[in-house]
Amino acid sequence: MFEYFKVNKVGKNIWAIQGLADDLMHLVIGSKKAMLVDTGFGVGNLSGLVKSLTDLPIIVVNTHGHLDHTGGNPGFPEVWMNNIDFPAWEDTCTEERRIAGIKRFYPVDHPDFNMVMAGFIKNTAFKMLSLDPGMKIDLGDSQFQVIEFPGHTPGSICLLDPDGKVLFAGDSIVATPVWMYLKHSGTVATYLEGVKNLIKINDQFNVIYPGHMPTPLYNDILFDFANCAQEIIDSPIRGNPTTTFVGEGLSWTHGKATIIYDSKKVN
Repeated sequence: MFEYFKVNKVGKNIWAIQGLADDLMHLVIGSKKAMLVDTGFGVGNLSGLVKSLTDLPIIVVNTHGHLDHTGGNPGFPEVWMNNIDFPAWEDTCTEERRIAGIKRFYPVDHPDFNMVMAGFIKNTAFKMLSLDPGMKIDLGDSQFQVIEFPGHTPGSICLLDPDGKVLFAGDSIVATPVWMYLKHSGTVATYLEGVKNLIKINDQFNVIYPGHMPTPLYNDILFDFANCAQEIIDSPIRGNPTTTFVGEGLSWTHGKATIIYDSKKVN
C-alpha cells in the first residue's frame, strides 16, 4: 500500500505529519479539541489520517497562504488563516500550481508519479475563516495565541502555547532557508522585527515546530536569525547569488539560520 504520510510523535500530544513533497503538518490533541497546523500540498487523505489519531473536533489553522501549507484545506469543512494572506493563498493554491509544485518532487517519469497523483485532492468548496492576531485557540487544557509575523508572507503567523512551552512557526523559522525574495514577501527589516518580537518572549517557549523538516527546533535559532537578518541589513549585497525554482535571490547564513532575500527589499 502506497503511504502518503509519515507520522511521528514529537512532543506531548503533538504529532508531526510529513507529506510527500517536503510539506510538514502538526497535530495537537487537547482535552476537548485538536488543532491541525497546516495541510500540506493536498496529496493523500489527511482528514482521514487525523481522524484515525483523534475523535475530537478539529480546528484547522494555516500558518500562511502558500500552496504547500494550504493544499489539503478542501479536505476539511473550515480552515482558519490570517486574512492578510488570502490573496497569496488564492494566487498560489490553484490546482494547476499545486500539480506543478508536486511535479518538482515527483516528475512525470518518476516511478511513483501515478500513485502520488492518485491521492491528489481537488479544490472543492470549504469555508475560510479569518484568524486575527492576538486571537486564542482553546483546546481545553491548552490555549494557543496567534502571533503576527509578517515577512515570508504578509500574513504569516505563529501559534504559541506558553503553558506547554511550544511555538508553531510555519515557514518563518525553519532549519531550511527562510524565503524572503518572493514577490509578496516583506523586507528583511520587517522580518527582523518579527524575530525580535519572538526573542522578547522566548522564555515562554523552548521548542519550535517549523513548517518543513527537520522538526522540532529550539529557540536558540532565533538569535541566529536575528544576526543573519541584521548582517543583511548592514550590507545588503553581501549574500551569495542563488537560484531556485521560483527565481533568483541572495543567500546569507549565520550559524543555523539562512535567509534568501531580494537586495531591493532589505529596508
